[in-house]
Amino acid sequence: MTIGKMFLNTLKEYLNKRVLGLIRNDYSKDMDKSRSFEKIRKFFDMSKKNDYTLDNQTWSDLDMNKIYEKLDRAYSSSGEAALYSMLRNPLRSEDKLKERGRLIQLFKENSELRESLQCIFFNLNNDFKNGFLDMIENDLTISKAKYYIYTFLGKIVPLTLILLAIFVNVKFMIVLFVLSYINININTREVKAIKTNGIFYLRKNIVAAKKIVSINNGDIDYYRDKISGILKSIKGIDRGTRLIGFINMWAGLFEPLSVLFLLEESAYYSISDKIKEEKEVLMDLYYIVGELEALISISGYKHDLMEQYVKPVFIKEITLNIVEGIHPLIENAVGNSISIKKGGIVLTGTNMAGKSTFLRMLGVNMILAQSFYFVLAKEYQAPFFNIVSSISPSDDLTKGKSFFMAEVESIHRIIKALEKDLPVFCPIDEIFRGTNPIERISMSAEILTYINRGKSISIVATHDRELSDILKENYEFYYFSETVDTGKGLSFDYKIKKGISQTRNAIKLLEYMSYPKEITDRAYKRAEIIEKLL
Repeated sequence: MTIGKMFLNTLKEYLNKRVLGLIRNDYSKDMDKSRSFEKIRKFFDMSKKNDYTLDNQTWSDLDMNKIYEKLDRAYSSSGEAALYSMLRNPLRSEDKLKERGRLIQLFKENSELRESLQCIFFNLNNDFKNGFLDMIENDLTISKAKYYIYTFLGKIVPLTLILLAIFVNVKFMIVLFVLSYINININTREVKAIKTNGIFYLRKNIVAAKKIVSINNGDIDYYRDKISGILKSIKGIDRGTRLIGFINMWAGLFEPLSVLFLLEESAYYSISDKIKEEKEVLMDLYYIVGELEALISISGYKHDLMEQYVKPVFIKEITLNIVEGIHPLIENAVGNSISIKKGGIVLTGTNMAGKSTFLRMLGVNMILAQSFYFVLAKEYQAPFFNIVSSISPSDDLTKGKSFFMAEVESIHRIIKALEKDLPVFCPIDEIFRGTNPIERISMSAEILTYINRGKSISIVATHDRELSDILKENYEFYYFSETVDTGKGLSFDYKIKKGISQTRNAIKLLEYMSYPKEITDRAYKRAEIIEKLL
């Protein structure tokens, strides 16, 4: 073995150890990295939606970007995109969920397989400018004429001039320099149009796919077989992208040669028609490669949880039962339990006592149950739900919407969802807080009664105690409470309790904040007068 080969082997071994060290370190904790959700969600935005895809409002209401960050341990753009899409598209098949659960557990237990795959994804890396998806989304420029012209100017003419300069007259090098100037200008004009970075990331995906297929492990045969089938159908694209992949190796070491010989341009125009024809297939390859990495991300997250999770039990009856459920974003979270039969509950209590967090805890755990077959709880029983929330609709001033109009549209989504086959889980926080009390209570009562008659479980958090009297025939009542000490201020236990909140601690909080006694005394008296009038 030569000294050069020994050096390269030593360097390769050192780099492999470094990569493994990074992978093992990242797997066991939250991955601290920069994320652009505009980029991450692009694949989802480009993909077909189904009847039960989580809409933007529900995703925002449940703080799912933050949940995503907690789950994400992906190195590749494919992995990031697949994880996002899996969360936005909960499954409705227990068999498919069990298979995902099996693979997640496999990756937790089989570190050799997991790390082999992670090394592939580490090398696939991130398509930082989303070049591949941009290329797929936009109409590709197809021109066989340019292929022939650039092949002629980039290969035939330069090689001919080099040979003439060597064997005939060195002056032909002057013509070669002139041609180089022409080719540089062509490259400058074409490089953006042909989206070279997109082609390069496509090539990296194909290489990653081939490496996955080469892993001889029966536990991932579904992915190996599916990827093999896709690769067979894009053999022409595979061949056409090899040269581009070579040019972009080692930080573009061979880029000058590419510019001189128009290698990327001729390669692109030789396969651009095939890429356009196979858009859907290439998107499938991008996703299926990423799905494997997404499942590894979830296995890493569950590794951190130790045993703070349980498999969901899916039932046909419209019932929600969760025992000691916790929110994934809250450290040392207080577990809460609830059992709701068909219908719903009304939640009362002051702000910050835990109502909104409870709503989000239930919604997030449903998504985890229906996406990755685990729940942060000790028990979970429920049917497959269509999750549609109305927790934090906001003013859309750019479209001229009032807060009330945003609420009307938000609640209307829930009404429309009742028309579909799956039962609806609809957490609603402070319904119609953007309008006056009389109309708010009247509309809320009728809408909540209507929702209650459909296939649904609704949970409504409200400060309107009048709703409690109106809805007592259709809803059960729970509350969160707090205590206010004039010396220590607010304290919460964050535990849900049966009944209706009777506390009036808002004025007490003003006392704790040293508001003038005149204000607090008069506020207590006014509260008593209003109570008698209602």
